[in-house]
Amino acid sequence: MSFIKNGIVVCVALVLAAPAYAHHSGAMYDRSKPNTIKAVVKALNWTNPHVSLVVTPDGASETVTVEMSSPAVLTRAGWSKRSFNPGDRIELVYAPLRRGGPSGQFMSAVARDGKTMKWDFSPSGEANLR
Repeated sequence: MSFIKNGIVVCVALVLAAPAYAHHSGAMYDRSKPNTIKAVVKALNWTNPHVSLVVTPDGASETVTVEMSSPAVLTRAGWSKRSFNPGDRIELVYAPLRRGGPSGQFMSAVARDGKTMKWDFSPSGEANLR
């Protein structure tokens, strides 16, 4: 009987864990067709669970918001809440949403000073400054 109870507990735990796993899926982004834009930083929202970067593309009035990783992961990789500041001009590369719209997943950015900042949402979770 104990074996059956343990099996039920394991099944329930797996079912409850599924939404957490799905939350971290990148399936909504099309990484095979990255967008590259020149833009001005409007805000870097350094908040949990994910940091987001808001930019205004050159010649556009609508902003683009790209998702990054958590503040803790980015901090360990050398980033800070001052990595991008309002008014900074950058060249941004991001994976757009598959359904379209002004949002996506951050891939890299080159700042005016030539510093490249990358984030890879792959299982290795690379996030670095170059």
